[in-house]
Amino acid sequence: MRKFYGVFSLFILCFVVGYSVIYCTTDQAQVNRDPAAVRNNFDFSHLNGEKLHEAVKQRLLTGLELRKTPAGTGIGLGHFVFVDDRGQKKLACQEFGKVFLSFEAEGVSVAGEKPVMEIEGRCEYSPDMTKISPLFVPVAKILGERPGDGEFQFNEGAPVTVRFSNLPEEWPRTWLLKSVKLFNEKASEALVIESDEVARHLGHPMVLSW
Repeated sequence: MRKFYGVFSLFILCFVVGYSVIYCTTDQAQVNRDPAAVRNNFDFSHLNGEKLHEAVKQRLLTGLELRKTPAGTGIGLGHFVFVDDRGQKKLACQEFGKVFLSFEAEGVSVAGEKPVMEIEGRCEYSPDMTKISPLFVPVAKILGERPGDGEFQFNEGAPVTVRFSNLPEEWPRTWLLKSVKLFNEKASEALVIESDEVARHLGHPMVLSW
């Protein structure tokens, strides 16, 4: 009988510890997704209409950063909170599941057309929720391939697709950011920053050099 109670007590103890771990992990995940946890200067829930659009676009671009490694370059954007049509606070990446970055090659043209590079990846935010996690372009791998129109799909880490069109015989090495798009696949809605807005909000060209 003592052995039975000992085994039973051990079972209860393991159950309580396991439940606590699961509860804490779940609770932490909920906290990490709480729009209220974002710093006030990235919270645009008090804005609407044109003021909201301008604030969001400026935040995306002024939060832009490049992270270079020997293997390639990561391109991150600023993150933000807004209020949706139902009046609920949302994180940008909760509303928009995909990010698209479009570049044009500098100083190169093919039959009068600029080479174009489009980078597509998931919209995922950083642990502090102030950044959209960088889309990583494995430049070293791309340069090891023969230039040609088409796309590369990279699934190591966060999946990224890189598409090219109007390419010359050699890889262009300097690319200018032309547009940024956040896309909601379910609603088929997009937030787009066009080339003139990129220049206006940044105040200078955003150059990606390989």
